[in-house]
Amino acid sequence: MVTVDAKGLFCPEPLMMTQDALKKNPGEQVVVEVDSATPRDNILRLARRKKLNATVDEKDGVFTIAIG
Repeated sequence: MVTVDAKGLFCPEPLMMTQDALKKNPGEQVVVEVDSATPRDNILRLARRKKLNATVDEKDGVFTIAIG
């Protein structure tokens, strides 16, 4: 499992970090943490485009997105 901490960052940086992690770690689960709805939505769209399963959990304003 690969974790990407993108809390406090603004788009497109969290999306780019997620794309990079997916590319460098094919077949592994990538978990991304963001604290804003916009990067959450963009990362979920990316997962759908790549036909990858993605789940999202929210706790205390932090969204944890598990891809793959």
